[in-house]
Amino acid sequence: MEEFFVSRASAVERIVLARRALMKEIEGASAGAFALSQGPSLLERLEQLMFDVRAGRVSDFVMPSLTSKVRILVMAG
Repeated sequence: MEEFFVSRASAVERIVLARRALMKEIEGASAGAFALSQGPSLLERLEQLMFDVRAGRVSDFVMPSLTSKVRILVMAG
């Protein structure tokens, strides 16, 4: 598992980009059955994570994803 030390703004940006990519995959014609079944719950988790990171409630998390796992550590700033 990869680990990244990032600022709070960068962590939020990564979550937003992951959310956009997941939405494209779900909406795309080539979306697999797994993406369609897991996508909505992943979207909800990404949205909640975004709110929690923005509010400072979360500073260490594993990015929810359909494929790979990445650990994000938010640096105090």
